[in-house]
Amino acid sequence: MHDIVIIGAGPAGSMAAERLAARGLDVVVLEEHEEIGAPVHCTGLLGEEAFAEFDLPASLIFARASAASFWTASGQSIRIDSDRVRAAIIDRGELDRHLAERAASAGASVRVGQRVARVAVHSDGVSVTGAGGEVRARICVLACGANYRFHRTLGLGLPAAHLLSAQLEIGFPAAPDIEVRLGRDVAPEGFAWMVPFERAGMARARIGLMSKSSAGPRFERFASALASRAGVSAPAQAPRLKMLPLGPVPRTYADRVVAIGDAAGLVKPTTGGGIYYGLLSGTIAADVIGRALETGQTDASALRAYELGWRSRLGSEIQAGLRFRRIASGMSDASMDALVTLARVDGVVPLLKEHASFNWHRKAAIALLGHPAFRRIVFKSWARSAGSA
Repeated sequence: MHDIVIIGAGPAGSMAAERLAARGLDVVVLEEHEEIGAPVHCTGLLGEEAFAEFDLPASLIFARASAASFWTASGQSIRIDSDRVRAAIIDRGELDRHLAERAASAGASVRVGQRVARVAVHSDGVSVTGAGGEVRARICVLACGANYRFHRTLGLGLPAAHLLSAQLEIGFPAAPDIEVRLGRDVAPEGFAWMVPFERAGMARARIGLMSKSSAGPRFERFASALASRAGVSAPAQAPRLKMLPLGPVPRTYADRVVAIGDAAGLVKPTTGGGIYYGLLSGTIAADVIGRALETGQTDASALRAYELGWRSRLGSEIQAGLRFRRIASGMSDASMDALVTLARVDGVVPLLKEHASFNWHRKAAIALLGHPAFRRIVFKSWARSAGSA
């Protein structure tokens, strides 16, 4: 009987494992893939302040970005840069391996090739059954990413909304900025992106797309258009496809169980980014679980403190992001053009620069929604949509 079994060795799972093992607890981490950090399903953007907060090494950083160009369906664009908002483009696979090594160094047992098929809660513990047989523990942590096959039976539920994403890293000519493409034909209710960087001295890019439907075919069209514009061949590889939750599952705790990171639906609703929320939720979960095991109280009433903890830190951010996403996803291409025009002439860009933060989006969303001209464009778009319905 171990103290904790953690399903998944991504950033959230390994962060929780390290913190719990450092308390002297018996921690087992079960990673379904044969190699930690592969395959990569993530663009690998992380606000620079997270490196100090979670003691991450600068060697993980390929490049730094402080600007992005936004393009509408009609070809209008605007470039937004800010010295206050700096994102690190990181080696996501190496981040996973680094955090797993830290967890192992703290005393956790990290096992690869251990796909879990069943999680069952008993009065005296949890049994996790999979490729390596049965593992029993006092508490189970779900850190299995956007994979919800255990959630219904454990009473956690599913994310209320989600998008589909497709992504690929390829060799690509050097580009000055991150590029974001908007438009209903490109990515309905989402957007497409190109993030340039260098790996081993070679120019590369991570290209991706998140949309309501048909992420794979839409990605292929977007990637082909990027390649044609750059004068290179379209990528031959297929992208990695993934479900992207847009908000928390109804409940992130149960008797002897907590869910963290993407498995809890804890991502930024505006962009789908989940690394920072994963690291933070893993930290909060470790503190709550550590106290629960000290007192011997491992039922839902004790583990509820975990949900209260992440809601205290992230609840207002997530709610503001969800409201902003609902508004943005309903806007027409013409309204997006109007917003770009507004940004050029009416001081919206300085407003964004003043309030923007890579990891925290609430202040920028509130500032935009408080701008009278922005609200007028949103209202007109909503009125036209309601009228056509």
